[in-house]
Amino acid sequence: MITRRKTRQIRLGGVKVGGDAPLTVQSMTKTDTRDVQATLLEIWALEAAGCDIVRCAVPVREAAEKLGEIKRQIRIPLVADIHFNYKLALLALEQGVDGLRLNPGNIGGKQFVQEIVNAAKVRKIPIRIGVNAGSLEKDLLSRYGGPTPEGMVESALRHIRILEDCNYQEMKVSLKASDPLMMIEAYRMLADQVEYPFHLGVTEAGTPGVGTIKSAVGLGALLSQGIGDTIRVSLSADPTEEVRVGIDVLKSLGLRKGGLTFVSCPSCGRADVDLVKLAKEVEDEFRGLNEEIHIAVMGCVPEGERVVTAEGPKPIEAVGEGDEVLTHEGAYRKVAWATSHRYEGEIVEVHPTGFAPVRLTPNHPVWAFPRASRKKAGRARYPKVLSALEAGMEPRWTPAGALAPGWVLAYPVTQDKEDRATIPVEGLGEIAVDEDLLTLAGYYVSEGTLSGKNGTPYQQFFYFHERQTVYVERLRAILTGLGIGSQVRHRRHTAEVVTHSLALGRLLTDLFGRRAERKRLPRWMERLPHDKQRALIRALWEGDGYVGRVRGYWRATYSTSSERLGLQVHHILLRLGVAALLHHRDQRDRQRNWVVSVTSQPALSRLARILGLGDLPGCDRLRTAQAALDERALYVGVRAVRRVPWNGHVHNLEVEGVHSFTVPGAALHNCEVNGPGEARAADIGVAGGRGIGLIFKGGEVIRKVPEKDIVTAMREEVDRFVAERRAAKAAPADD
Repeated sequence: MITRRKTRQIRLGGVKVGGDAPLTVQSMTKTDTRDVQATLLEIWALEAAGCDIVRCAVPVREAAEKLGEIKRQIRIPLVADIHFNYKLALLALEQGVDGLRLNPGNIGGKQFVQEIVNAAKVRKIPIRIGVNAGSLEKDLLSRYGGPTPEGMVESALRHIRILEDCNYQEMKVSLKASDPLMMIEAYRMLADQVEYPFHLGVTEAGTPGVGTIKSAVGLGALLSQGIGDTIRVSLSADPTEEVRVGIDVLKSLGLRKGGLTFVSCPSCGRADVDLVKLAKEVEDEFRGLNEEIHIAVMGCVPEGERVVTAEGPKPIEAVGEGDEVLTHEGAYRKVAWATSHRYEGEIVEVHPTGFAPVRLTPNHPVWAFPRASRKKAGRARYPKVLSALEAGMEPRWTPAGALAPGWVLAYPVTQDKEDRATIPVEGLGEIAVDEDLLTLAGYYVSEGTLSGKNGTPYQQFFYFHERQTVYVERLRAILTGLGIGSQVRHRRHTAEVVTHSLALGRLLTDLFGRRAERKRLPRWMERLPHDKQRALIRALWEGDGYVGRVRGYWRATYSTSSERLGLQVHHILLRLGVAALLHHRDQRDRQRNWVVSVTSQPALSRLARILGLGDLPGCDRLRTAQAALDERALYVGVRAVRRVPWNGHVHNLEVEGVHSFTVPGAALHNCEVNGPGEARAADIGVAGGRGIGLIFKGGEVIRKVPEKDIVTAMREEVDRFVAERRAAKAAPADD
């Protein structure tokens, strides 16, 4: 029998915490609180799963202003999570929240704390002091040599005294750490010094496997000693999973009986709200019933992975709200918000043909499809990617953990289009966007430099091999057409075209940048009509491209030290129907080089026509069948997949409207809708979409109904299930 520690009792809405009140299970929404509908869907799912208290992040004023609307449509107490800004706490109280989570020492001064306390007193709203080992005050970290239980307790006592000095004792306290031993010791130490109720949790616990174990150890050790009044299990998973584990922890210690296990997390489909209403209506009859509909499992990407944005590749941790990212549909869309959390466990490293490896958590969906293999000489052989496409294979969203060698990844072809007839240039007037300008652009980006005092680009230099006289004369003719004189100097097998025009220098700087590693094309050049882009590609290849044989096979490459430029050239080639790959090459004591390569026969033949080279003798010897291209996407084979350990932060992006983003070589979805699998695992389940609903019972589809009839069909099957269960319970047991 566990004897509970005696604590003061507080009340959050209709839920008591502390004293002799039953232990409660909490969770936190993972949506942007500003998105009311998404947040409500998540809270409704948490309610159905048995959550007693829910917390929402309030990082900005707009989020605080939505709390009232959310509060009015939920049944469990709502806690506002506040950091640093006391005005957000006051606004949250005005919106009618049932509790605050904040640290009084971080609000900016005692006068601000007193203002919050005064408002909380009027409404009898409790405050949770949340101490986290990962964000202790600097003086405590210095004094104790890092995060320690002693430092956590001292931090908590500081914040407690601030509230006590304001004559306010309606509080609870949490002392969270990712290390269960540190968390256990901190709570034990503080338990002897205060009588306030404790909120227990192992923060950043990890994935459901590792996180469940760590949480069970930390929470179980304290609960078994009577320490703890309310708990949260922090998992890198759907919030309903946190509730399920929390309830199971309490059940395992005899601290909770029964418990609702009806789980409804509708993340898509037009019948979502009706399904939640149904869950509420039959809640009492659903004890022990597990129904999961359209579970959204979030996957994430580790730090350092490059995301394709409108401004070039960026590490995912540097991508933020408002940035435009390339989606699987081939269009750039704004990021609605970015999220991150601590992750410890294995991540999947996927090696696409012709691209750098891609790393992501096992449950992160990737746009891909498998190929059937056959054994030949003891090795797996796969059909050509093009053959698989011609056979009708289509990419689908697949968890990264399911990928294996031989799968095919899809990477989008950009679809945005734009044409420009002219551009205004100070000192040169309106310049036509024609073959001459695009040739000038290609030559400068590949071979040009600028110089001048104080960074002013008075002089321009273009470098060619001494035998490239045709290119030299073409450039000089273009410059003459712009009214710019030039001269040619010869040195060390190089022909150097030199001009002195500040107007030209500024034009080149504004459009294409300076220094080889920073050069880029303006975004509108990526969207030009094909005939203009062909002229640009010809000039780029004449400057820094190569077409020739390597080990007897034809190959074409474009090399640059600018990652952004390499990606842009790659995108333009895909738009022109050339299946190109993109990887980097590292050499000792030299800058990283980005190489756009073309190796397959159809792609080489098409590029040769663009470059005006005619047929390439012997090009019909196909070097690789691991890439194919259509108007929608580039398809590349997976060479290898491996699992690697990761302990750090992972990130995810919510993209407006499309919910996908790309990394070089692959398209990723920010969530996976996993309906039928979960519905099969339920006693009564439903998977909906494309206008129909499949009703499951005992793992089998028993009905297929129009989407408009899902709710009615669910009610019928639930009633039948409950009746069967009651009849089974009432039947006499066999001797």
